[in-house]
Amino acid sequence: MISLNLLPKNLRRRVEPGWWRLAAVVFVLATLATVGILHYNALTQVQALENERDQLQLEVNALRPFIAEQNTLNSQQQDLEKLLAVRNALRTKFVPWSDNLAQVINQIPREGRGFGVALKSIGTKALTPQEASTNAQNGAYDGKPVSVEFNLQGQAMGQNALIRFVQAFESSDRFGINFQQASLDQTSGLYNFGATVGLVGGTQNASTTPGGAQNGSPSR
Repeated sequence: MISLNLLPKNLRRRVEPGWWRLAAVVFVLATLATVGILHYNALTQVQALENERDQLQLEVNALRPFIAEQNTLNSQQQDLEKLLAVRNALRTKFVPWSDNLAQVINQIPREGRGFGVALKSIGTKALTPQEASTNAQNGAYDGKPVSVEFNLQGQAMGQNALIRFVQAFESSDRFGINFQQASLDQTSGLYNFGATVGLVGGTQNASTTPGGAQNGSPSR
C-alpha cells in the first residue's frame, strides 16, 4: 500500500535524523565512564592511604617500647646533668683546708729543731673573687692575689724570731701577710702577735709533710 502525503511542504511533519540520539547516549556513557574512573582512582588512593596509615601505626606500636625507653634515658640524663652541675659547683667552691694549713705551717721558719713561734689559734676564710680583687687593688698582701686567709694568733720566742716569721711570708710568692700587732709579755719574755696570712691559689696541694702548730710556749 502506497502512502502519499499531499500536504504542502511547510505543513508536513519533519522526521529528524537519529544521529543526535546516538550522540546523547555516547555523551552520557562517556560522562558515566569518566565519573567511574575518577571514583575508582579516588577509592584506590584512599585505600593506599589507609594501608599506609595502618603500616605506620604498626611501626609506631613496634617502636613504642623503644620510645618509652628513650624517654626514660632522656629523663635519667637530665637528672645526671643536674647532679653533675651540683658536683662541679661543689668542686669550684671546695677548699683543701688540710693541705693549705700544712703549707702555712711549713712556711714558718724553724729555730734549731723547733719553731720560733707557737700558734695559739688559727682562723680560716675562703675569699670570694670580689674580695680577692678588692684586696689586690687596695695593696693588701703586697698586691698578691690571695684566695684563702689564715688569721693567726700566737707567740714568738723573741723579736728576731718574730721578724723571721714575717719575712718568711713576705718573701714567698705563694704567701702574703698583713701583720696586725705584737706586744711583749714582760712575765714570760714572749711576744704575743696577730697576723693574717694570705695564700695564693688555695686549691694547690702542699708539697711537703705537715709540721704542726704548737700550743704553749715556743721552742727555745
